[in-house]
Amino acid sequence: MYRKTILIWLLVGGGLGLFCCQTPRSNPNVEQILGIPTSEIKQELDDLVALWYPRIVDTIHGGYWTNFEYDWSQAEEQPKMLVTQARGLWTAARLAQYYPGRPELLTAAEHGFQFLTDFLWEKERGGFHLHWPKREADKDFRLTYANAFALYALSEYAKINEEAIVLDWVERSFDWLEEHAHDMELGGYHNWVRFNDASAKEKGWGDGKWKGQNTSIHLLEALTNTYQVLPLPKVKERLGEMLSIVRDRFVKENGSLQLYFTNDWSAVDYRDSSRQFILDHIYDDHVSFGHDIETAFLLYEAASVWQGGKADPKTLEVSKRMLDHSLSTGFEEEFQGIFDKGYYFQNQGEIEVLDRHKSWWAQAEAWHALALFSRLYPEENVYPEAFRNMWVYMQDYLIDPKHGGWYNAGLDESPAAAQQAKAHQWKGAYHNGRALVQVLEYAVHPLDEH
Repeated sequence: MYRKTILIWLLVGGGLGLFCCQTPRSNPNVEQILGIPTSEIKQELDDLVALWYPRIVDTIHGGYWTNFEYDWSQAEEQPKMLVTQARGLWTAARLAQYYPGRPELLTAAEHGFQFLTDFLWEKERGGFHLHWPKREADKDFRLTYANAFALYALSEYAKINEEAIVLDWVERSFDWLEEHAHDMELGGYHNWVRFNDASAKEKGWGDGKWKGQNTSIHLLEALTNTYQVLPLPKVKERLGEMLSIVRDRFVKENGSLQLYFTNDWSAVDYRDSSRQFILDHIYDDHVSFGHDIETAFLLYEAASVWQGGKADPKTLEVSKRMLDHSLSTGFEEEFQGIFDKGYYFQNQGEIEVLDRHKSWWAQAEAWHALALFSRLYPEENVYPEAFRNMWVYMQDYLIDPKHGGWYNAGLDESPAAAQQAKAHQWKGAYHNGRALVQVLEYAVHPLDEH
């Protein structure tokens, strides 16, 4: 299999030198990164672009097609959700920067921008509603997480379209979140906004007045991006606030994330409850290995932007702690994939892995975070080792050699994924697209020493 090929390449000619010490400031002809040939990574990115764009562009209804089967045939049902549409726009805009001069990417990004602003923005009360066509519940409900992705996408689009209207939409989206979702008294953002009953619960998102890690880390991501195109004091203030909240409140001492806090920042923690109660309420309280390792990257990125190019020592320490916790508790033996969730039950000592599912997005986020931390901490041999092993794992179990694209999950734990949809409303090209671009850019643009 692929594993044998790359191990031979490493032994014979690849070498294990760290690129941060060997690569010039910008050299597009770098042949390897941490022992992986950049040509292989570039080919995977080329394949991803060819599969998704312009295939997903819906020229009939606007926006992007959502659902494609395992063989990339278009599914009959095509729901349009804000998160999927925003991620499609962000990915097109990000790829357009990596592939300058590719008109299909510029067109796809423009297409997504028009759909977001023309169809998903609620003209009466503002904010982006969650579905198109709009559902009855959308009238009084806004999901903060989804609006964060809209802001993230719009700010990325502003990097390739400098028209004033694009920045106006970035600021409008930021201001709406500021007015409706931000807690001016206690800080942070509520999980969602209801214009009637704000005490209800939504499955998977907790109470409306709770503050959640998934919402918060993607707001941090969006604010990081927004400040790069809209460097206003109000944006910098909120970016600094969310950087501190995620780093200092959500990250526990052991390096895992607290999933939820109540409005007054009391942790939603069920460890004193029975095992059955915990399992019945697992979505409110568990260790999410993928989100933890993704947040390590997002914290570093946010601190670097907020500080003007260089992350501060405190953020570096916390980010490293998060990565190290995931490496030591959430990975398969020999770093053959990262699991979904675990829990620290009372009187049990070590964490128990509750879900061995190896989601495509978590593998992508873990892989590029390992490349980043290999550069930040070149003395830590475990990071490049895990990075190489993860690439082998993804080639063997996650990337479809016949039809192309990434399975929903690694086939070693989820063999049924081979026949599951390649794209759906929670699966676009955002996670793996970002991972591939990030790693290729790490290869040619070394970090300054921290």
